[in-house]
Amino acid sequence: MSKLQLTARAVVEGVITGLHKSPHRGFSVEFSEHREYSAGDEIRHLDWRAFARSDRYYIKLYEQETNLRATLVLDTSGSMNFAGKFDYGRHLAACLAYLLAMQQDLAGLAAVDEKLRVELPAGSSPAHLDRLFKNLEALKPGKNTDLVRELHELGERLPRRSLVILISDLWIDPADFTRSIQHLRYRKHQLMVLHLLDRAEVDLPYEGQITLQDLETDEKLQINAQDLRETYQQQVNDYLAAIRRACNDGDAEYHPLFVDESYDKALIKLVSRRM
Repeated sequence: MSKLQLTARAVVEGVITGLHKSPHRGFSVEFSEHREYSAGDEIRHLDWRAFARSDRYYIKLYEQETNLRATLVLDTSGSMNFAGKFDYGRHLAACLAYLLAMQQDLAGLAAVDEKLRVELPAGSSPAHLDRLFKNLEALKPGKNTDLVRELHELGERLPRRSLVILISDLWIDPADFTRSIQHLRYRKHQLMVLHLLDRAEVDLPYEGQITLQDLETDEKLQINAQDLRETYQQQVNDYLAAIRRACNDGDAEYHPLFVDESYDKALIKLVSRRM
């Protein structure tokens, strides 16, 4: 068993034990429709939002609660080289794949930068999981990115009603990202966004003259950190707000994750929201 797979197993089993939960239903698909409440129905399936709108009780009808089909989309562009984001994202993908396998659900993998580097259809067998881990271990960050185009194309190719788990630093135009989310939603996919961040790129904690380098174009820029910090932080906050708004408007689940956070802590955030 590879080091990546050993780490994933240890993290997932530790999280499940800590939550005192079964691994089953760590993820579930959303409900597809309602019917009116009848005597004997489980109260936990009541849709209180529907009640608030109509003053009538409705039960959520779930399309499926097992054999979820998920595709892990890992950004392998050059910007993911910063602050260990790529390695962090690769480990998160491994943990999620292992969790899905424990649930007897299907996990696939897509690695994208300016083009699709790896595409492994969703599966659940031990041999499939081994292939997925080997693909993750062999990946290296590239240079440029065209994440928006690849999300559009994946949305067309994936089976309907897949869960798409995007792991990326999302240095893309929020307006373009909004259109990608809308397209995935149109194709009946669910989207979970794991937005990888480093505190230094959010806060700019440096002093004096520093050199900033674009990891995708190699372009360099010299700045005085103190002079630009306030403006820089405001622009980053505006960008983060735009990304969050795009996800909220498109019913995508948004998780900002700092890469100095432990894998188990990050996984608890993801799982506890869906259990």
